Amino acid sequence: MRFVVLFTLATLPLLAAEQLQSRAVIPTVTAIVNAATGEPVITSGGWASVYGNGFIWSSSGFPRPWLPSDFVNGALPLQLNDISVRFNGVHTYVAYIGTNQINVLIPDDPTIGMVSVQEQGQLDQSNIIQVLKAPVAPGLFTFTPKYPTAVHLDGTYCGPAGLLTGIPTTPAKVGELIVLYGTGFGPSNPKIDFSRLFSTAAPIAQTVTATVGGLNAKVDGYLVSPGVYQFNLIVPDVPAGDAPVVLSVAGSKTQTSLSLAVVR
Repeated sequence: MRFVVLFTLATLPLLAAEQLQSRAVIPTVTAIVNAATGEPVITSGGWASVYGNGFIWSSSGFPRPWLPSDFVNGALPLQLNDISVRFNGVHTYVAYIGTNQINVLIPDDPTIGMVSVQEQGQLDQSNIIQVLKAPVAPGLFTFTPKYPTAVHLDGTYCGPAGLLTGIPTTPAKVGELIVLYGTGFGPSNPKIDFSRLFSTAAPIAQTVTATVGGLNAKVDGYLVSPGVYQFNLIVPDVPAGDAPVVLSVAGSKTQTSLSLAVVR
């Protein structure tokens, strides 16, 4: 195990034994998954979570998301606290770093199939593992494993009563337009350079369809920020209760385990 000395003899007594041990840890990547679905399938312009061990060491910083100071002229950061992730040698955009998790946005790269993933730590590189990169990898962000992140037009959250601790939630109504959020739905038209912050939403290039409770639902989808898509969906005439909701694009579907809470 390689040990890199980053301190002088004068500072040695100030470093706890635990900190010295942590400096010798080589980072290890164990999995890469779609940040919305948890499945090991990623796509360009989609959010992914990298899991493993030893990504940050105790004396060097702390788990943190990206901050306004990390953006230079609107460009998304390629690293945080000297930590980065590469897919087939191409740097991703890093939004969060923790000891065991890094959240990244997959860059606009045409490669499809199995790709290599490696984390560049503060002291060393991780192992290399493989993950499937698909043309699209749609997923809906969720409040819980059963209920998607859904919002009424008045800004309140959509879900069964009591879904979120301390935050009011109410079911969707038949005929109501609600908003869902996801990732991995492919490019927009016109195409947006998602390596930078942008303020103008654009429609998704490929047709997105939706079903709620097995019935077709009218839906419009837009890329609204890097890696994040908004869907304006009208709840069809379904019975009251939990209605399974699925969005599809280019032959791929979002999670089949999600439901909307509906009232009539």
